Amino acid sequence: MTLKIMNKSLRIATNLLFALSLLYGNAYAADPTLEPSATFTLDIKALTMFSGESAVPLSKGVLTFQGKQYPFTVLAVTMGNRFGEAELKATGYVYGMKDISQFEGSYFQIGGGIKPDDALETVTVKNEKGVIAMASGKLTAPMWFPSTGAVVKLTK
Repeated sequence: MTLKIMNKSLRIATNLLFALSLLYGNAYAADPTLEPSATFTLDIKALTMFSGESAVPLSKGVLTFQGKQYPFTVLAVTMGNRFGEAELKATGYVYGMKDISQFEGSYFQIGGGIKPDDALETVTVKNEKGVIAMASGKLTAPMWFPSTGAVVKLTK
């Protein structure tokens, strides 16, 4: 009898965790059976020359979607109230994208985070079109998305 109760409790807890992940928009990360729509590499260098909530991002990325490569850039990242530079080198997966036009937009962090250290860490972001990207990488100094989101644009 006790084993039945434990199994039922485990099923309820698992379903609850999955439901919570759906609620917070991170269902792709919670369901390992979903296939990524695309992959990407990204290198961002943010440079501040004055104090304040702004940075000059120098970024380049390559998205591989349906066998084709699309270069892109990331705008509007911040280093906060500090001088110097920060660099992020990352690779990742994109989920929920059916058309290349869905990739561009403002991305907001919905899970995880990458701290400045030597560890490989993961951040999950989502844009206004419902596209979710999971990036794993290393960060050399503090860098984050502003409240307006990090803007991703395809380049030629």
